[in-house]
Amino acid sequence: MAAPLLEPEPASLPVAPPPTNTVTPPTNAVTPELSQEAIDAEVDRLQDWSMNDDPESLSNILADLTNSVKEVRDAAIDAAKQFGSTNAIPALKAAAETTDDLQEKIAYLEAADFLSLPGLEFSGLAVQKTPEQIQEQRDAIHAVHQQMIMQRHPQNQNAQPAPPPANGQNSPTAPNNN
Repeated sequence: MAAPLLEPEPASLPVAPPPTNTVTPPTNAVTPELSQEAIDAEVDRLQDWSMNDDPESLSNILADLTNSVKEVRDAAIDAAKQFGSTNAIPALKAAAETTDDLQEKIAYLEAADFLSLPGLEFSGLAVQKTPEQIQEQRDAIHAVHQQMIMQRHPQNQNAQPAPPPANGQNSPTAPNNN
């Protein structure tokens, strides 16, 4: 009696892990809610990674710069800026070269420029501001102050806020010589 022929078992191939730069919901139930949940989860991970100070977190952030989902790419740009490493600059510039979306290209390049700026650690050195910068800062503080007043007193929301005093004129501390 002849022995039955044994077929060789197929060689088992190692299963590669899924790439970390794509957001894919389970294939058995793809719904907009699940897809948005996966996107939100990746955005949350990016925020977490942006607060770390390790090469693996930066690598994960940089991988998501080319994610297939625009919302994730935008979050990755923000995370790269928050992470603050100049090591992200080449990846940001490379990602800018691969997109046809002008707004996205600008966002990548602005993030790279942001990271290339020197830090503002001056060890006690005073930084001189121009009069225009001082006035802009005063205007911004005044606007925030007005916003806080409007939030505290909603009945005054129809009233127009007074413009900030120019160069201290007519301010409570400056004499009014009119």
